[in-house]
Formats: sequence, structure tokens, C-alpha cells
Amino acid sequence: MMKVLLLAVALHLLGLSAGQICSEQREALRTLRQVQKILGEHEASYLRGMRSLNRRLNQLRSHLQKDGKDSCPPLKPPRHGRMLGGKVKVGHEVHFLCYPGYRLLGSETRTCQDNRTWSGLTASCAESPTNSSNLRPARCSSFQGTQHCTCEAGYVIQPGGLCQDIDECGLFHGSLLAKICVHECVNTPGSYHCVCPQGYILDSSQNSCQDIDECESEQNACAGGQICVNLYGGFTCVRPECPKPKHNTTYLKTSAHQCERTPCHVSSAACLDAPHSISFHYIAVQSQLPVPRVLFTMTAPRSLGDSQRFTITRGKGQRGLEVRQAGRHRGELILGKSLSGPAEVQVDVEMAEMSAQGVLGRHIFTVTLFVSQYPF
Repeated sequence: MMKVLLLAVALHLLGLSAGQICSEQREALRTLRQVQKILGEHEASYLRGMRSLNRRLNQLRSHLQKDGKDSCPPLKPPRHGRMLGGKVKVGHEVHFLCYPGYRLLGSETRTCQDNRTWSGLTASCAESPTNSSNLRPARCSSFQGTQHCTCEAGYVIQPGGLCQDIDECGLFHGSLLAKICVHECVNTPGSYHCVCPQGYILDSSQNSCQDIDECESEQNACAGGQICVNLYGGFTCVRPECPKPKHNTTYLKTSAHQCERTPCHVSSAACLDAPHSISFHYIAVQSQLPVPRVLFTMTAPRSLGDSQRFTITRGKGQRGLEVRQAGRHRGELILGKSLSGPAEVQVDVEMAEMSAQGVLGRHIFTVTLFVSQYPF
């Protein structure tokens, strides 16, 4: 464009006289300078626009790459079924249900994993084989030439005037929040009933499983000298034993749950440093118990010092257990992480009697946790 303008100015100057040429030259130079300025402004504006466009494209590219790093590919609901949950970020779950008359094949729940793939198998819904025992005739009536059919509760109408049993157990099995039984559900024609594992009794009013206290009902078989400890879903027999004599230190069993140190010789430093007493405590907890939770509180029935100091001396850090000072003369054993059962966990908590002169005495609480298999 600049060349065209220069050529047009040159041709114009050829046809002018000398005086006119000088005047026209000055005018042409002013015009050229204005044209150069306009072109420079257009070029700068174009470059700014290109830089802005390139910056936006880079932002869009990094946003798309970031989204792809913590997401899984989208899933589709199965044919003849539904998908609950639509988030595809890492850690999120989706659940699948099939319509009445169809059964679920594959995984009921799939989780977006850290490697951006879905756990489990692809969900699909297959037609359930017809079971004549789950079919019954519908109640039909005609009014003004129109037939209307209904089914009893627990059945759904099907073509041909038949009522198909609703499988409540399968319908509500996929979601933990929607489960109608805490343990096992058994479908029956037109209804269902819940079943509890051994050691539990069904509370039909709430469809929940309540633990049977075998120790109270004398259903245990603990031998003489043993202590019956009721657990969730069962019981166990324990026999607390005092430590064997060691370094001139002996213990005497003063109750079923406690041992006390016998008097020490004044020259026996090992005996004087040993705990004054050892007590045994047994706690039953459900699996996956919500946390944090206080499991056990420790106090001294009679205090020799100004305060007590509580520490875990054996089993420290065992599965999220920790001890907390809850006052000058009280400590608490805290469960900071949910436990999965069945499991048995044991820790020793030391209570030291403190004064301005130092440690006056020590007591040991041996705490055993029995974690059940079930969360109820």
C-alpha cells in the first residue's frame, strides 16, 4: 500500500511546474508522514491483538490440561437403568440402578481413581428371568369401556394384566444411604425381611441389628477365673495376669482387673522405679466408628502428687490412638482414626504422679480394644 501511495505522488509531481513542485513536495511529504503514522498505529494495534489472542489461547490450553489431570472419562447410565452422581473428579463415586424387571451386571459403584480410570466393571442391566412365583393376576375393573388394573402393595403392574413382585432388596441395595437393611435383605413375594449376623438380634421397628449381650444372658462358656467380655456380635473370655517377678519386683493380684506392686527393699532401685499398679480394661467398638472419639478416661482414686502426666508407653501410634491431658488429675484415650475389624488393639498408658520434687509413682492402664466386623 505504501508503494502505491508513493507512485501516485510521483506521477502527480511530474505534471507540475517548478514552483508548484516545491509546494506539492512539502504537501506530499506531510501526507506520507501521516500515512506512515496511520500504518504504524495499525501495525501496533495488530501486534497487541495477536499477543492478547495468544495469551488467551495459552490460558485455555492450560485450563483444559489441568481439568484433564484430575478427571475420569464421563460414564453413561446403563440401558434400562439409571446412574446416580455425575461428577468425574478423582475420588468421586457414581452408582447404578436397574429398573424393575432388570438385574444389574457389573459394578454397582465405581470410583474415579488417582490414575484417572474408573474402578470396577462396566454396569449394564439385563432382563430378569420371569419367575412365576413372583407373578400374580392383577385386580381389574371396567368403566365405560375402559379397563383399569391395580396391584397389591409390593407389586408393579405388567402387560397382560399381571402383577410382578418388586425386589426391594435389589432396588435399594446400591446406595448405603438408601439401604433398607443394615446387614442382609431377603426378598419375599410382595415384601422383604432383614436378617442379622450371628450375635445380633433384629429390631424390626427400625430394621436394625442389636447386639446380644452373651455375658448378661449367660450364653458364654468362660471357665472359672476367666472374665466374660461382651463384644459387638459375640464375646470373649479373658484372664488378666500380673507380670512375673523380675529385678526384685513382684506384683499381687488385688482384684479381677488389677495388680499391685508388693513393698520394695529400700536398696532396690529397679523395684522402686516399677509401676505401683497395673489395671486391665477391655473395650468393644464397632468397625468404622466415627472419629475423633474418647474411648477411655483415666483418673487416680487417690492422688499422691500435685498432678498426673499421661503417656502411651506401649503401642504408641497404634492405629491412630493417642492420649490427651483432660485436667490435672485426668487423662483421655482418644481414637483419632477409624478402625476396621475384626481386629484386636492393645496399648499401655502410663499415669505418672507428679510433684515439685519429680515423679512420685507410676500406674499402668493396659487397654485392649476389640473391633467388631460390622459398623453396627
